[in-house]
Amino acid sequence: MKKIIFSALLLALGACAGVPLQGISSKPVPPDRVYASYPKFFTGAYVTVRRDASPQEIGIGCENELYIDNIRSFTIMPGEYVTFFLTDGKHVLKVDTGRGSCQGRPGSEEISVSNGISQEYKIFSPPGDTLRLFRIM
Repeated sequence: MKKIIFSALLLALGACAGVPLQGISSKPVPPDRVYASYPKFFTGAYVTVRRDASPQEIGIGCENELYIDNIRSFTIMPGEYVTFFLTDGKHVLKVDTGRGSCQGRPGSEEISVSNGISQEYKIFSPPGDTLRLFRIM
């Protein structure tokens, strides 16, 4: 019986770890907060960056600015995501605090894009610490 309970617990934990936001609680960044375009090219892949919805009232007015290769590209609010196409090769994703009550220092992640292999990242902002991007897919 203990093995069955332990197996069920491991399965439940594994199913939840790194699961991206579901469509209900996540919406795309609106066009008025898109500052750069990334058209599809011959080689490359789609990259998605997500931000969890804030619990209760915490961080509700907090903006995160996403820079791609040092170009301000998107402003992401809690519960939003953005998907864009990047060409093959190395790129730098940087997340910074925008206007609002956000705290934290900018953080960046160098990523390698390979033809046809999509990637997904989640913005993590520990209070008073460096903003981070974690790959979840």
